[in-house]
Amino acid sequence: MADSLDINNKPKNIILICGILLAFIIPVGLSMWMGKVNIAYYDKLLYSRFFYWGTALYLYFYASKFERQPLLIVKENKITIGFFVGSVLVLYLLYIAAAIVSAFPILFGIRDDLSVIKMIARILKGHYWLTVFVALTAGVTEEFIFRGYMLTRLLQLTKNPVVAIVVSSLLFSAMHYKYNSLHELIFAFLIGIIFSIYYLKYSNIKAIIVVHFLIDLISMTVAQHLKLK
Repeated sequence: MADSLDINNKPKNIILICGILLAFIIPVGLSMWMGKVNIAYYDKLLYSRFFYWGTALYLYFYASKFERQPLLIVKENKITIGFFVGSVLVLYLLYIAAAIVSAFPILFGIRDDLSVIKMIARILKGHYWLTVFVALTAGVTEEFIFRGYMLTRLLQLTKNPVVAIVVSSLLFSAMHYKYNSLHELIFAFLIGIIFSIYYLKYSNIKAIIVVHFLIDLISMTVAQHLKLK
């Protein structure tokens, strides 16, 4: 996978490890801090999105200055429009499958705390552009951070695609702790696996950005019109 990634010519391990840790700690730490700030939740939701854009920008400079390599070290493959559309459709179908699998704990009587999700849905209701901004931020920045940066650095570090995919997906899942939802943690892990495999196999981040954006946009829009129990 990812023949366009040279895992032999890599920065020192300590530089890669620091970059991976910072890619996770910065957005999570700032989000935790924002949660304690005494401002309206609408403002928290809005301002926290900029943490992710800031993290992506920081990683761009970190990769350039300390790693001496681009943020996206996987050379993007040129694909046809037909392949791109097909990728989006297949990835979205896999998203539906992941959503179904992640709901299995319900069969064992494990119910999620939906308070955070319901609060976000109430805040976003009637705010179309904020919904789009939140979804766009997730689609672009999270893919750049977790697939474009973290996954590839783990591959450079370990030279093992399975380890890189699993670890980056676990960290991606852990970032969703704030939802207090087992379903969300399982779902994020499965999506991380699916997106990571696609990225390493086809070397194209655009399709997973589009699918990630659509997943968040559609799910948040639907949540605004559902009465969650």
